[in-house]
Amino acid sequence: CAHNKWETEDQDNDKPEECKVCFDNFDEALRRPRSLPCGHTFCTVCIVDMIKNSQFTCPNCRADHNTLAVTDVTQLPINYGMESLIRRLKGVSFKPAQTKAPTKPPQDGPKGISKKFRSLLQEQKNNISSLITACDEKLSQLGKYGKKVKHLKTEHNLLEDRLNGLLEQNKAAKELVEQEETSVEDMSTKGEEGKQQLQAVLECLETVNSAQEVVMAIDDADQRSVVTEDWIQKCQEQFPNVNTVHTSVKVQESIGLALEMIPTEAAATAAPLHLGDSASTIMEKFDEITTNKL
Repeated sequence: CAHNKWETEDQDNDKPEECKVCFDNFDEALRRPRSLPCGHTFCTVCIVDMIKNSQFTCPNCRADHNTLAVTDVTQLPINYGMESLIRRLKGVSFKPAQTKAPTKPPQDGPKGISKKFRSLLQEQKNNISSLITACDEKLSQLGKYGKKVKHLKTEHNLLEDRLNGLLEQNKAAKELVEQEETSVEDMSTKGEEGKQQLQAVLECLETVNSAQEVVMAIDDADQRSVVTEDWIQKCQEQFPNVNTVHTSVKVQESIGLALEMIPTEAAATAAPLHLGDSASTIMEKFDEITTNKL
């Protein structure tokens, strides 16, 4: 989490929702927060006055922006991160106090951070920690499932040597398994990368020292959380591939029977299957597919 050269002063930390020129609160209408090129944020009304008076100098750091030839306030970006943070602060203000005693004694955060910010930081830290745990669980399941998929591939290789008559069926099923194997490896790689990014975000959340850093850290945490939640959802939806596993099992059974009696018709293809319990783990669904054998 990089320290920015335009960190806000300590006196600003407790009231991030307030414009430091007019001292009115930001809103989502006339006084939307907009960022100057130096990084400091003021309300739209005050920035319009700066432009009209041809005194386009940052009231905070005194950076001169007159050379930018800004003629319209819409040329300056809205600070959506600040708007999001203000909405969060409003939400924190109305949250009921917890009735259960905390598992750990409360610790004072950095002196420049208000209680509202510390509450938001703790909320983000808890969320990121939960996501890391969920990543570990899914990665563990993918590892076990990946071994099963590799075993299926090995079985197909053995059968391929024994039955030339059903070679084409076996190859088709094997290709599906190889595709699934690749999908598992790709998804695992993305999961590992996502987990590392979450750990970096967690470290960042623990080392912020100013309100501006909190805004940046929480925004980054939100983005990483969305990506990780999407990855977890994809794992749950994509694995196991019912068609691949079912086809693999059926072809192996058919080729096994063919050693005693060569069938006159092609081995059965996969039938549609809907697993009722979407909350089951990858391995539980795999076991259900292979046990029922449809």
